[in-house]
Amino acid sequence: MTLDRPPTDTATPTLREILDDHLAVAEPRVLSGHERLDAPVRWVHSSEIYEIGPLLTGGELLLTTGLGLRGLDAGTRKHYVQDLSQRGVAAVAIEVGRTFEAVPEEMVRAGSAVRLPIIELRAVVPFIDVCRAVNTAIAAREVDELRVRSTLVESLHDDLAAGAGVAPMLGHVAETLHAPVVLVSTSGALLSAHGVDDDSAAWRVVDRAVSEATVHSKGRPIARLIVGERTDAGPIPFAQSLLRAAAGPVAVGLTRTGVRGSALAARLVEDLVDGRPMRPADLRARLAAAGVSVGAPTVVVPLAAEAPDPRMADAAVAGAELDSVARSIVDATVYALAAVPAGGGEGATDPVDRVASSLTRQGNRIGRTTVVVGNPCVIDDVGPGADVASVLSAALRRCGRQLGLAASTAAGLGTGRRVFTSRELLVDEAIGALDPALRTELRSLVEPLVAADGRSSSDLVRTLAVHLAHGCSATRSAAALHIGRQSLYQRLERIRTVLGFDPTDPAVYASTMLALRSVTREVHQVAHQL
Repeated sequence: MTLDRPPTDTATPTLREILDDHLAVAEPRVLSGHERLDAPVRWVHSSEIYEIGPLLTGGELLLTTGLGLRGLDAGTRKHYVQDLSQRGVAAVAIEVGRTFEAVPEEMVRAGSAVRLPIIELRAVVPFIDVCRAVNTAIAAREVDELRVRSTLVESLHDDLAAGAGVAPMLGHVAETLHAPVVLVSTSGALLSAHGVDDDSAAWRVVDRAVSEATVHSKGRPIARLIVGERTDAGPIPFAQSLLRAAAGPVAVGLTRTGVRGSALAARLVEDLVDGRPMRPADLRARLAAAGVSVGAPTVVVPLAAEAPDPRMADAAVAGAELDSVARSIVDATVYALAAVPAGGGEGATDPVDRVASSLTRQGNRIGRTTVVVGNPCVIDDVGPGADVASVLSAALRRCGRQLGLAASTAAGLGTGRRVFTSRELLVDEAIGALDPALRTELRSLVEPLVAADGRSSSDLVRTLAVHLAHGCSATRSAAALHIGRQSLYQRLERIRTVLGFDPTDPAVYASTMLALRSVTREVHQVAHQL
């Protein structure tokens, strides 16, 4: 009997493999539980004892001639199958010709009811030979797994000891698995990858994941470690086990802070991100001790930053031209509080714009760091009973949550922007909270453009989004799109024709903008798959 064998990442053989490799000479015929053929088999037993169930721990393949079932009625034989299923047995293989001419029908029906594979062995095979061969193979696989795990963990610990970042650690994981490996934050940002050519290829690995493990820090998930298909489409032995083993060292690599601000500042930010209660007076005292000036007319602006290596994001925040900043790396994300002038009055700079501009002015030094700048918070002169610490905590966590939205928005619009504000991303959060039916109707406004882009790569969706974002200014829109004004006019006319209405009309301007934002991430996901 030859069965197609799917890849396995387990340390034990599957039932399908055992039937192919060790029981083929017994002419096996699967009578029930066909959907469980790929279940792992932990051990192989042979027994003629009716009450074998209590001696089994689960995952075993039980070989029997049915001698212990001789003379029993149909109900008792049915109970035998049910009991083995409850014990978690992987399968029961019954050799026919000695006790039974064929496997009793009630046992087959019972196996089907509980999805337990009942296998008829139509030729004689020494059970002791099967047990010895399979159990030796299982033990050998377990030894192989331990050896590979040990080698990988040793390499990852060497990376940590050398002060290396996450990138070389992923390199060791990918080399061990002989497959591409990607690390994605829980907010949806791409942190690092190995074995892929570009970000689009990395996202394809995420979409077609073979196996993955969650990376935890302080009991909370902070990222996902994902392995993709091998180039030769072969199986990836021990993938799940090796990813779990790598998750711990990777978590340390992600959260290791390196050089950062004062310990007082770091502890304050960590407490706020964790949502720990804090009296207003204590908050002001701790801000002052951390070097963050909060006296009038100063406001505190929260922000969050993420990069493939947290130290890159930490350096980007530290390099901003801001007078007083408290920052810390929490679960691979940099959180910070910046004290800036409150503004107000004619010609004054908005505090949020001041912080965003100071980060943007770093140019290429910001690298692949994505930043979300939150809304300002007044610390001094708060009303009685105001819980400023809770406000700051919520603002910091919102910035962290919006990092994924920022990354997808930038990719969907085809922009190289790295710094976003929380207030501009609120619309994306609002769209996600809409009723699905309303969201579908909203998207339908611009679906014809999405379809047209899919057919001819005409870039109509991005053209309209950029044009509306620049206030319908032809000069600024053409410059942002890197095309001539005449080409822009031709695209806009094509957009009007495809939609059947003018999307720049003030009456539908807001609805069109919202519809475009609602499809931005979908267009981005489609682009990953091309």
